[in-house]
Order: sequence, then C-alpha cells, then structure tokens
Amino acid sequence: MVKQRGLLAETLVGIAVGVGIVVILVSLWASDSSRRAHEIEGMLERSDLDAATFYFPLITVPAHVISIVSKDQLKQAIGSSQVEPTSSHALKVTHPFSATYIYLGFSERQQKSALWVYKDRFGNTANDALLDASGTLNLDISDDVMCLGLTSPQWIYCHNRLPGQTHEY
Repeated sequence: MVKQRGLLAETLVGIAVGVGIVVILVSLWASDSSRRAHEIEGMLERSDLDAATFYFPLITVPAHVISIVSKDQLKQAIGSSQVEPTSSHALKVTHPFSATYIYLGFSERQQKSALWVYKDRFGNTANDALLDASGTLNLDISDDVMCLGLTSPQWIYCHNRLPGQTHEY
C-alpha cells in the first residue's frame, strides 16, 4: 500500500510538471506567433508602401495636368462605382486620352479603408485598391511641387513639376 501511494504521488507530480511545461510552451508559442503576425503585417505594409512609391512616378512623370478635385467631382468622374470615397478630395492626374484619380475609400469587397486608384483610359475604367490606409489623405500642390501624404500609415510622396506639366488647385 505504501508503494502505491508513492507511485500515485509521483504520477501526480509528473502530470503537474508536464502540464506546467505545456502551459509554458503554449504561452511561448502564442507570444511568438503574435510577434510573427506583427512582423508579417509590417512587412506587408512596407511592401505596399514600396509599391506605391514605385507606382506614383509612373503616373506623375508623364502627366500633363496634376490637380486636386472635390469629392463631388470625383463621384461624378467614377460614376456608379462600387467604391465609396471617404476622402473630401482626390488627386487627378491627366494624361493624353486618360485620367487617373487617387482617393481614399472602401467597398463591399474591401471593407478596410484603402487608397484607391481609378483609371479611365480610352473609356476603359478600372478601380483598384493600392494599399490599406485608415488615416487621412493630404494633398498639397504649389507651383513647383505636388505632395500626397497619408497619416496611417505615415507616408509622403512628392513630385517636382516638370517642364510642360501644369498644376490646378
């Protein structure tokens, strides 16, 4: 009987130690997975910002006119789009036979607010989310420089006006 009590006590202590080790491992795994999720989220955000930084020179350098338009003008231009603009203004970049609008908005498919790009080329239209952005869209145009900025994520892109380009504010 004495041996059985000792064996029972050893078994219970072993189970308690095993449960303690499992709890420690689970907490380490949870904190590590949370850290990895934040790292991945940060890498994706950084990748989106890098893509936007690459994209904007492609549309601003060959532009003829760069202007700021109101939300009403934007809605008139995009028509009955599935994207609902949330910013009070948008950036309009005009090329020969095409126009590109950059604005904040959301859609049924993209519930998070995003920076959207609406393109109208020769009557063919497309509306694409460029990157998630939950803050505000800041646009500033002077005679020499156009700057587009986001508050969340924090990002600014500035374009110096090139010869032949005009800015309308």
